[in-house]
Amino acid sequence: MSVEVIALILLFQGNNKSSPTYFLLQKLYNHVFVFDRNWKLTFTNDNRALKSTLNSTLYPISNEVIFNLKNDTPSQDSYNYYEYQLGNEAYELKWLYIDEDTFLILIKNVTELKRKEQKLSSINLELEELLYVKKNELRLKKEKFKTIFDKSSDAYFLLDHQFNISIYNEKVKSLFGGVSDISFYNWLSKNSPKEQPKGGRSISLFRSMQKSCDAQGELRFEWQFFTVNGEEFSTEISLTLLPLSKQIVYFIIIRNMMDQKKIETELRKNLEREKELNEMRSKFISMASHEFKTPLATIMTNMDIMELALKKKAMNFSDLKIEKYIARMRSESKRLNLLLNEVLQLGKIEAGKTPFSPKNVSINIFIDEYLTEFKSRTHTQQEVILQKDIKRDAVWIDTILMAHVLDNLVSNAIKYSDKEVYLRLHSSSEALRIEVEDKGIGIPLSDFSNLFESFFRASNTEHVQGTGLGLVIAKEFVEMHGGVIVCESEEGKGSVFRIAIPFN
Repeated sequence: MSVEVIALILLFQGNNKSSPTYFLLQKLYNHVFVFDRNWKLTFTNDNRALKSTLNSTLYPISNEVIFNLKNDTPSQDSYNYYEYQLGNEAYELKWLYIDEDTFLILIKNVTELKRKEQKLSSINLELEELLYVKKNELRLKKEKFKTIFDKSSDAYFLLDHQFNISIYNEKVKSLFGGVSDISFYNWLSKNSPKEQPKGGRSISLFRSMQKSCDAQGELRFEWQFFTVNGEEFSTEISLTLLPLSKQIVYFIIIRNMMDQKKIETELRKNLEREKELNEMRSKFISMASHEFKTPLATIMTNMDIMELALKKKAMNFSDLKIEKYIARMRSESKRLNLLLNEVLQLGKIEAGKTPFSPKNVSINIFIDEYLTEFKSRTHTQQEVILQKDIKRDAVWIDTILMAHVLDNLVSNAIKYSDKEVYLRLHSSSEALRIEVEDKGIGIPLSDFSNLFESFFRASNTEHVQGTGLGLVIAKEFVEMHGGVIVCESEEGKGSVFRIAIPFN
C-alpha cells in the first residue's frame, strides 16, 4: 500500500463528515465524494451533484470516467487514478477503497497547474535550445582557440604557479622538438645556451625576469634558443602573469625573430632603395634642366635666324650659310634623341623589361661591322685602332646590347681624349674580353666609388656634355650577359675599361 493511500485512509477513518478531516480534504481537493458499498452518495462538498448514485451524470465526472469507475474498483492497498478533460477544464481523479462500506472519490481541477506545466515545459524547451546553442558556441570557440593555439607561428606555454608546464602548442614541437620535462626551467636549460648574448647565465637571468613579471604583470625581452637541429636563433619572449580563479598562472609567448629580422633587413633595403630613387630623381631633374635646355636653345636660336631671313626677303639664304644652321639643328636633335634614349633605356632596366636575345655570331664579323657603322654614323676624325686576338670566333651575345655598350665606351674615349683610341678583343676558350683605352683626361681617384651610379659624372667633366647614364646602362647590359666591367684610370693620363664575358 502506498504512503499516500495510507495517509488518506488514516485521515478519513474515524472521523465524521463535519470533522476537520473533511474540511482538510475539501481544501486539498475541489470535489469530494463519499459513496457506500451500493454506490449511494453519502457526502459531497459540491452542491451541483445531481444524483446520489453513479448511474447518471455527476459533475464534474464525465460519462467515460463513470463507466471506468463502475468497472474498475480499486484494491484495498492502492487507488485508481484518472486524468481527463471536461470542456476547457482539466481534472485529476483519485478513486480510493476506504473500507467495505466506504469509497472515496477526490477530484482536483488542475487546469491552471497544467497551464503552468506547459509554460514550464515551454521555458524548459527554450532553455534546452539555448543551452544547446551556447554549448555549440562554446565548442566552436574551443575549436577556434585550439586552431589558433596550435597553428600559431609563435610557441605558447601555459605554466602553473610553480612554473611547471601545463599546456604547450604545436609550434613548441616543431621548433624545439616538444617537451620532455614538466619543469619549465629544466626545459629552458636544455634549449638555451648557458649564457645570453647581452650577459648573464640563462637560468639566473630568466628567474630575475620572472620576479620582474610578478611585480609588473607583463614583461618582454629578447632571448637566444637552440632549434631542434641545434641552431642558435633569436626570439622575443612575452611573459604575462594571469591571476585565474585565485590561482596564479603564467602565459609565455616565444616569437621567432629570424623572419622579422629578414623583414627588417628587407625594409631597410627598400628604404635605401627609395632614398636612392629620390636622389636619382633629383639628379635627373638637374641633368634634364641643363642637358635638354642647351640643345633646345640652340635649335630655337637657329630657327629664329632662319625665320627672320624669310621675313626679310632682301636677305639671301646663301649669305646666311643655311647649311651651317641646319647642321647645328641636326646635331642638337641627335643629342636630344640620345638623351631621351638613355633615359628610356634606364627606365626599361629599372622595370626589368629590357629585351635580351643572345645569338651565336662571329665576333670577327660583328666587331668589323660595328666599327665601320660607328665611324660612318659619328663622322669621327679620331683614329680608333682595332687590335684582335681571336682564338674562338663563335660567341653568344645580344648584338644590339653589346653594340650599345661599345658605343658608350668608344664615344666616351673619343669625347674625353684628343688622341687615338684603342679597341682590343681577346677571345679564348673561356671568355670574351674587350678593352677600350684612351689617353685622355682620366678619372679622379675620389670618383671611382660612384662611377657606375645613375646620373653621376666625374668632377673633371663639367666642361663636357653628358647624362651620367651611359656607364650605368653599359654595366647592366654586360651583367645581363653574365659578365663584368671594370675601370682603371689615372687622372691626366687616360682610362681603360675592361669587359669579361664568360662563355659558360
